[in-house]
Amino acid sequence: MATSAKTQIIDMLKADHKKVKKAFKDFEKMDPQAESESAEALVEQTLAAIEVHSSLEEQIFYPAARSAIKEEDLIDEAEVEHMTVKVLIEQLKSMSASDDKFAATFKVLGEYIDHHVKEEENEMFVQLTRPGVGWDAVLEQMQTQRAQLLEEKGLPPEAEEATTPAGRSSAGSRASRSTDESRPQAASRSSKRSSASEKK
Repeated sequence: MATSAKTQIIDMLKADHKKVKKAFKDFEKMDPQAESESAEALVEQTLAAIEVHSSLEEQIFYPAARSAIKEEDLIDEAEVEHMTVKVLIEQLKSMSASDDKFAATFKVLGEYIDHHVKEEENEMFVQLTRPGVGWDAVLEQMQTQRAQLLEEKGLPPEAEEATTPAGRSSAGSRASRSTDESRPQAASRSSKRSSASEKK
């Protein structure tokens, strides 16, 4: 069961990665000036998803992974990368599509995320081989917290259910895409942009 739970956790995180990477590609096809509302909505949703994903990693997955991984330095590096991502996210929250650096900042965030994802999937996940981790409990904890964070961020839980294996809790699936730190501040997407600077 532990192996199965570990596989489900990795699949969940990889699904998040895939979803967020798609969002960055979708943004590249847009003209943020001409499609300001759509661009801002996509960025807001992506930032919220990254925060949910990162929060799950920082609070639950990384602590568990430390005792299962061969090179703990990979966890340290991932945590530092999260810190950099948070800085870019806060900058984007105080910007709008009319800002000169809006598109550039989001693009740089995407490049950081892409690098982070490659290291996690090609190195960290592969090294989670040491025994003794209660992956079943880790999975349950991640599923529960994921559902709460999605609700706080105003992200739809249905997306998760669409990719949830039959019979499993929707909280463990893929909807809360990616990648990063959750602060229960961004629940309302429309108000988030206008009050971004007040919030942080």
